[in-house]
Amino acid sequence: MSLLQISDPSKTNDELKKFVVGIDLGTTNSLVATYYEDCDIFDDRLKVYKDNSSGLIPSVVSIDQSGNIMVGVEAVNNLDKTNTTYISSIKRIMGLSYQDMKSIEFINDLKIINGKNNLPYIDVYNNRYSAVEISSKILSHLKKIAESQENKSLDGAVITVPAYFNDVQRQATKNAAKLSGINVLRLLNEPTAAALAYGLESEETGSFIVYDFGGGTFDVSVLSLEKGLFKVLSTDGDTNLGGDDIDNILSYWLIDNFLFLKNYKFSKVKEIAKSLKESISSINDDECSSITIDNHDIVLPKKIFHELINPILDRTFNIVKNAIFESKLAPADIKNIILVGGSTRIKCIKELLTNKFKCNVLNDIDPDKVVAHGAAIQASLLSGNNKENILLLDVLPLSLGIETYGGLAEKIITRNTPIPIKLRKTFTTFKDGQSKLLINVVQGERELVEDCNSLGEFILKDIPSMVAGGPRIDVDFQIDADGILSVSATETTTGNSSFIEIKPSYGLTEADITRMINESNNSAEVDVQLRKLNESIVEGKRVIYALEQALKSDGKELLSKDEFNIITDKLQSLKLSITSEDSVLIEKNINELEKESEFYVERRMNNSIKSFIAGKGIDDIL
Repeated sequence: MSLLQISDPSKTNDELKKFVVGIDLGTTNSLVATYYEDCDIFDDRLKVYKDNSSGLIPSVVSIDQSGNIMVGVEAVNNLDKTNTTYISSIKRIMGLSYQDMKSIEFINDLKIINGKNNLPYIDVYNNRYSAVEISSKILSHLKKIAESQENKSLDGAVITVPAYFNDVQRQATKNAAKLSGINVLRLLNEPTAAALAYGLESEETGSFIVYDFGGGTFDVSVLSLEKGLFKVLSTDGDTNLGGDDIDNILSYWLIDNFLFLKNYKFSKVKEIAKSLKESISSINDDECSSITIDNHDIVLPKKIFHELINPILDRTFNIVKNAIFESKLAPADIKNIILVGGSTRIKCIKELLTNKFKCNVLNDIDPDKVVAHGAAIQASLLSGNNKENILLLDVLPLSLGIETYGGLAEKIITRNTPIPIKLRKTFTTFKDGQSKLLINVVQGERELVEDCNSLGEFILKDIPSMVAGGPRIDVDFQIDADGILSVSATETTTGNSSFIEIKPSYGLTEADITRMINESNNSAEVDVQLRKLNESIVEGKRVIYALEQALKSDGKELLSKDEFNIITDKLQSLKLSITSEDSVLIEKNINELEKESEFYVERRMNNSIKSFIAGKGIDDIL
């Protein structure tokens, strides 16, 4: 029997639809948009909400001495005001600790201090603001703009994040949205959002690269687009590389070459650099971009501009090459490169990509809007407004696992695994009677925990008292569609369990992520040897522990003095070899000890059987 759909006849279809938006929370600019699937005209399907006639809303917050806060266009208009602090590029420090700040180039005029939970706080006239709080101001502004222009309350939003945002940075973004009163339908990787917009509107199929060069982050994803299926094959990137770096390099060059600019705030010089950068594509190679500031002519030759930015562009091209390698595709398999992000408006990028990768480079959809476009489509799909049958398969940027005895990192979910996903591995105890197990969740590609990043830890208690290796502990890793990780551990015989959702107060910098992958690739052979050594040490310690417990229990009873001394001599040799860092020697001594102890193991077994049957009839045993 079919079901009837009951609705209020006084309401139109549009009124019945939920008001949902896509938000591109950018480093330099942000966008908020909604999607109408039933519009025949492509340009009318996406409605971008504007801030004072601008769809590109500056991701900027200004705070004056009285505590008044302005966001977006109004904040930018306060740039030259005295007694006003101007905060930009806050996305670059989302999810970072105060110590992490030292490893990134967050160039600004701000006073940054070490605050609660080791987080960087911006001190503004004796008031402190975290990156999450500043981001929430931007999101609140975007929400207010959309709601005021539609005259209705927002039901939910899909917010985009760089593909290489780690779990901590994603959680920080969700926290900022929560502070702003936005219901997050999903966090969506920026390159995936762009591919969704491009694939749905162009109906293209095949393998593509999304080259996403924004204001503060660079992401590249290799995707296959088939009808209704968007599958990410690999992802790579740098969340500390973007147009901001180009602006900073230009700003330093301007200060070095036009001395009067030394008297300006760095944020003001940066605005001059942006103006020169934006105008340079419209001139010939032998010409100059120029601007007049306070009766001073500032001139930037196009040739110099290219020389300054080439090292930055080369970094992005190397990341593209690595992403293709990780995807298991050949460069010839790539159909097109899709340009995303405002920084791709630099004309030479398209030319260089075409020459280096020998394929078409597309910017059919406005690179500034394409991420918000895809996010708006996904919001429409998740809310039920859009009936398209589309499946998005994203991937995990870094491997996840736990620490095992001996400082080894045991991977449970490997990088570039499609998400959402849930995987399980079973572990056990190392010592007799062990009643607790500390589970340290790690992220990275190396074999040793000390070379990976710890995301958090928890303790599984009340493990039943058994011999080492007796308990069975299932460790489940679950990653949701937002890339948020939860870990649980369960002792199978009792059902005792413990759980953690990874929400540490800070996380990896992108430099750390890139370093970890590069070190993993460069150190693969060394890591294998180190793992082999550590596994030998762990096995040696297990043998020593088990044998010492046995000797303590019944060694004097079952062994003659000579037999006891032979075993203890071999035991001592194994103990000494463990400090030698020679896995071959350790394994040799393990084998020799086990061989010399075989007769003792047999006697112990026979003795146990005798003890078991003593005083019992045949019927009691059978």
